[in-house]
Amino acid sequence: MNPILQVKLRFANEANTNRPGARNLRKKAETTVEKIDNLCEDLNAILRFYKSSPRFVKNILVDAHYNDIIAKSNRIRALIKPEGKEANDMIVGARFSEAPAGEENHIITYYVDEVTIKKTIENLEIAKRFLNEKLSGKATFDNFNEPENILNYNGFGIPKSKIRDIIVDCSVIDSFSRPQITNVPDKELFLITFYKTELSMEELLEKLKIDDIRYKYSFYGDDTMSADKELYDILESNVPYLISMVSSDLSQVTFDDITKNKKEDDIYIPEPSNEPVIGVIDTLFDESVYFADWVENTDYLNDIERMASSDRNREHGTQVSSIIVDGPRMNPWMDDGCGRFKVRHFGVCVDKIQTTRLVKKITEIVNNNPDIHVWNLSLGTDDEVSKNFVSYDAAFLDELQAKKNIVFVVSGTNDNRDEKNGILKIGSPADSLNSIVVNSVRRDGTPASYSRKGNVLSFFNKPDISYYGGDYNERIKAYSCCGQEEVYGTSFAAPWISRKLCYLIDVMGLPREVAKSLIIDSAAGWEYKTGAYRNKEIMGYGIVPIDIAQVLSTENNEIKFLLYGTSESYKTTNYAIPVPRDEDNKYPYIARATMCYFPECSRSQGVDYTNRELSLKFGRVKDDGKIDDINENIQDEDGSHTDERKSRKEFRKWENTKFISKILKANRPVKSYGDRLWGITVTSKERLSSKMQKELNFGAVITLREINGVNRIQDFISACNLRGWIVNELDVQNQVEIYNANQEEILFD
Repeated sequence: MNPILQVKLRFANEANTNRPGARNLRKKAETTVEKIDNLCEDLNAILRFYKSSPRFVKNILVDAHYNDIIAKSNRIRALIKPEGKEANDMIVGARFSEAPAGEENHIITYYVDEVTIKKTIENLEIAKRFLNEKLSGKATFDNFNEPENILNYNGFGIPKSKIRDIIVDCSVIDSFSRPQITNVPDKELFLITFYKTELSMEELLEKLKIDDIRYKYSFYGDDTMSADKELYDILESNVPYLISMVSSDLSQVTFDDITKNKKEDDIYIPEPSNEPVIGVIDTLFDESVYFADWVENTDYLNDIERMASSDRNREHGTQVSSIIVDGPRMNPWMDDGCGRFKVRHFGVCVDKIQTTRLVKKITEIVNNNPDIHVWNLSLGTDDEVSKNFVSYDAAFLDELQAKKNIVFVVSGTNDNRDEKNGILKIGSPADSLNSIVVNSVRRDGTPASYSRKGNVLSFFNKPDISYYGGDYNERIKAYSCCGQEEVYGTSFAAPWISRKLCYLIDVMGLPREVAKSLIIDSAAGWEYKTGAYRNKEIMGYGIVPIDIAQVLSTENNEIKFLLYGTSESYKTTNYAIPVPRDEDNKYPYIARATMCYFPECSRSQGVDYTNRELSLKFGRVKDDGKIDDINENIQDEDGSHTDERKSRKEFRKWENTKFISKILKANRPVKSYGDRLWGITVTSKERLSSKMQKELNFGAVITLREINGVNRIQDFISACNLRGWIVNELDVQNQVEIYNANQEEILFD
């Protein structure tokens, strides 16, 4: 086996020199006078509705129904655009249409003033007159091909660019309407999120004459409140157009069937010393178990919650912590080589808890324990996640991870229905994008019978990975107050990944971005696109190897190296990676690369959730200085695509994990471009603004497989050293010794 290499590249920063050309319709798109008439009628109907209804807000909320999944650059620019502002600045939400999977289109919500809507109608009438006089009532892609087609734009009262923008805008819009909430869960307690306007929630309730004596509610942040069904019905009846999202306000643990064994009395476990610590947020912990000295326990309950607790409610949390501390002793076939871990256990509930209360507790716990990098969370909901927004608790986990140097490992939730009709979508908070979400497989690698599936927001690849969590008739062992027990569930797959992740971060000293990339890359391997790729909605990128040594090494015909960098400009690049050549001056490799980062997100933006996109390209540098990307599909030089739907599905645009590879099949060496080497580019794009808001760290794992079986790792190390780059072999024994030395207490005389 070859060691994994840490290579400290010198990255360069490049500004965005691309300048957009004149806008045009897409190849098969068109704008007709009939379409313009329909859009005018839509906007007039919206004005009539707001005129005849009580006005609680200053401006008007408008849904724009696009005819595709639309890229930021292709959204409307001239329609419903206030003077001196951009239409994109008016966006307060985005969701998908109610259509079969793969056929959804964008519905984007804008908050604009009445004057802007009336001006838009006037401009649409001008564009209609232009179409009638210059283009016989219909515009297509060919009409705006200049200099072949020269059109006279004089005499219409608005500039040429505005006329074209209006016509192009009409080609991507099907209709306008006022917002309406759909898919309300059948629950008694709701989380209600409102569109962002100048009106606060307190002011809205005051205008509706709702007081807190008759109706019980709580506010969470600037736009979300918890309310019962009676209050929700009042809000839905009076201001349905102000409601952006509705979900259930309940997280819980489902207690699966447990097979109890006889309690073992004298189980030996040494005293804890300097082992790393994993945080566990779960149900309560039982301090009578044999490994209690390894667990620092806190019952994070108020007095009412404490009165409702019982020994039964301590089983699940204790079982989860038992796997983290001593899982390999109970399950020898799952010995991962990571040793034991200490646990800081926070019992936050008995068996269920309000989502909003859970979020408040997690905030306090994480803020008070800044030394913990890995947190295990095995609480979730039975309800399926929405296709139009990330759940409240998942969005909160994403926010925490974007701001702090931590990673949450979240269980993928279980389907415990007696009769299964299809596969359920995962429940919250397993829709957290920055977390590592873990589903469960059987020992033979097939999905567990209780598996639930992604994707999240129609295309984000969740769950991330899978691991062994047992099944009804093939259980794994855990320990609680009743002794050793046979269990199953994603709750018991997640702790094994928490162990591995903590080992990589705290023992091996890897940044969390690199550690996450390494976990996902080890699961994907070379077979992802040909094997697990077909089952990715359930298994994510695949099954993580059991032995940590397999994660931390590679085959002797492979070169695997880790990169860590910071995106602080439009492009972060290195065009001089010295990949060794063969005797014919060719490159005898296939390659893959995995990159992870932790972006800030905006739940209020609905399906357009992540604020930052980092796209990845890796491959040979061609004679023109551009990269011949290893990805099987061809991207534009800036990492983008004309087709947003394909960009999201195939290239994971806007997703915070990027996996690119050349599919393993009959391969032959590829030519080198003269003296050019290999290169990597990380391209950054902002969702909400064209300017970069702040720096963003990324980690990448790159693997080169020599197709003839030759071990060229020393050639690669030597070539990197010649360039003055620091190359370290990731030596497990050496890192363990460094970790132990760092944990020693120094006594001064």
